[in-house]
Amino acid sequence: MALHLSRRTVTAGIAGAALLIALSVGPQARGDDVTSARHIIEETVITVERVREEIKHSPDLDDLLRQSKGVLVIPSYYKASFIFGGAYGDGVLLARLPEGGFGDPAFYRLTAGSVGLQAGIQSAAIVFMILTEKGLSALLNDEFKLGANVGIALGSIGVGAEAATTTLLGKDIVAYSTNTGLFAGGSFEGAVIRPREDWNAAVYGVDNDDPRAVVQRDQLRTARTLKDVLDSTALRAEALVQ
Repeated sequence: MALHLSRRTVTAGIAGAALLIALSVGPQARGDDVTSARHIIEETVITVERVREEIKHSPDLDDLLRQSKGVLVIPSYYKASFIFGGAYGDGVLLARLPEGGFGDPAFYRLTAGSVGLQAGIQSAAIVFMILTEKGLSALLNDEFKLGANVGIALGSIGVGAEAATTTLLGKDIVAYSTNTGLFAGGSFEGAVIRPREDWNAAVYGVDNDDPRAVVQRDQLRTARTLKDVLDSTALRAEALVQ
């Protein structure tokens, strides 16, 4: 009996210790996630302003942004490879609200593998302009695989390139990159875009972190500057076509 009680005591002690560790580490981990998410928002503001400067002489790109139902911005997409390699980048997805502005950002990650002679490390910003409701829904539905989603048409433009609207006609999503070589050789084929569940939960709370609901709200004060920058970019595009 004594041995039985001792084992129960030890088991209870281990469980209690595990709970204490979880309680002590949990808030710190969530705090780190919030800090990382806020950093991505700040980087996204810089990226949007940079892209806005780069496309100011390209009315076609301005027009795409004006038409967009949403944008997914990856401020830093890191790609390292030699024959076999991989790439990743974190970013935010914002959808246009019915009244015309942008809602709160949902956090996402883009990951990809690669095969081929692509030695070295590259870093680039990427802006996905989502031109149709179908494209937006595809991104919001948990996981999106570039080039594999039936019925979703993709297009891409490198820095300094004209949008070639005839070529991009009917596209659901158009990607713009600050690195002209990023789209070479179909390097995005098979890349996966999925929500950063940890960051979304840390910023919005576990019961409020569904990206489909997040992007329809306009409550996150730390994203105000980002929304204003996107709004001013879209308004400038609107003015150019009037």
